[in-house]
Amino acid sequence: MKFLMSYVRQSAIVAQYAFQDLLRERILYNIFFVSLFMLFFGYLAALLVFGHQDRVMLHFGIMINAISLFFVSAGAGARLLRSEVEQRISYLPLSRPVSRVSYFFGKWIGIASFCALNLLLLTGVLYVALRVTDGEFNWALVQATALIWAETLMVSSVAMLLSIFFRQGLSMMMCLSYLFLSHNHEQIEFLKKQAGESGVVFEVLKSMTPNAQVMLLDTRVYYDIPLSGFELFQRMGYGVLWALFFMLLGNAFFYRRNL
Repeated sequence: MKFLMSYVRQSAIVAQYAFQDLLRERILYNIFFVSLFMLFFGYLAALLVFGHQDRVMLHFGIMINAISLFFVSAGAGARLLRSEVEQRISYLPLSRPVSRVSYFFGKWIGIASFCALNLLLLTGVLYVALRVTDGEFNWALVQATALIWAETLMVSSVAMLLSIFFRQGLSMMMCLSYLFLSHNHEQIEFLKKQAGESGVVFEVLKSMTPNAQVMLLDTRVYYDIPLSGFELFQRMGYGVLWALFFMLLGNAFFYRRNL
């Protein structure tokens, strides 16, 4: 038990420093102003619609929040670990001793905490935009926000895994490409059927990517159709399990890497 608590304590300390490092880079403020700018265009789009302006604002806002968080989590995951290894900053904590497992998971927890703060800020901006269009929060929006955060866990874990092998820019692009495939399982299935016997490539692509379409509830938010408690738990668990899979895989490679 003491051994486990030591790992948890070390991970918490690393997560705290990772969170503070991301705050110092002012990513939070940049995302806030970019999202505010995009939501302004969403408001203009809502004005062009006759009726249900609040629903248009909801649909537009939830997509902006998701895209913003995916870019943040992919960028942070691709940069945070890689830059510290290249600059040899990681040598000091790893020699203290902080285990590589605690260091790797601590960085991920720091990114997850930072993304949660980003999401709260963006949701606050969306709330103000909704009030302007006489809209209200609904339970489906709360569920969609939780699922967006769950998906950022998966995105950041993929980015951290890729950053072990590739440079920051390439890791981020590969991560976002992987995310694109994850959100297009229906199209991959269509291409597989069109390819016939040579569709094995699409079958492999589909089996190697999670079905991230279940994590976005933009249509349900628009029509105010919330998930049941079990469905929400199931989808949250799906995202978290995939994130843990990539984290365990990344940790295995990081543990064996020569620093």
